[in-house]
Amino acid sequence: MLKLFQAAAPVLKSAFQPTLQPKCVCWDQNQIEKEQPMKKLLVTAFALWLSGSVFADGHGNKIAFEKRHGSAEMEVTSVHLTETGGTIMAEGQMGTYGRTYTTYTLTAIAGGTNGRAKISGRGAMEDGSFASGTGEGIYSRDGTVFTIHFLINMQDGTQNLDEVIFNAFTRELTHDVYIVR
Repeated sequence: MLKLFQAAAPVLKSAFQPTLQPKCVCWDQNQIEKEQPMKKLLVTAFALWLSGSVFADGHGNKIAFEKRHGSAEMEVTSVHLTETGGTIMAEGQMGTYGRTYTTYTLTAIAGGTNGRAKISGRGAMEDGSFASGTGEGIYSRDGTVFTIHFLINMQDGTQNLDEVIFNAFTRELTHDVYIVR
């Protein structure tokens, strides 16, 4: 019996000693393909949840803003063109902002029918003070009509969402101001 234990000892000893052999975790193509539908399902579920929260505000698919004052019919005083866009300068009576002078700088992106817009304006009010603001936004063009949308930060802390419609053929420009804050 002793001989049996002596013969079995090296086998048992090696069986209980830990070995440090590197293990390789390999992903086969089938495993990766099985995970793709799950990722797509999670992304779809998140998108549905997000869209539900957007529409849950009671506005349906529209957001409504209150006008700060009536539409302002502005007189275009100059248009300066550049290789990448141009600058439109206008002035007119703009409700609470008084006699307002504005500069709209448009920079086209590929195709020239849309792009970025930078805006600055200053209004001379009847009480002798000034209202001023700057903002950035986007524009699109359909034929000779430019539609510009931008957010404005005013010096008094108010914020506006503005829409400008400019017809380059007729030189008509209207400027609408909506309250954000």
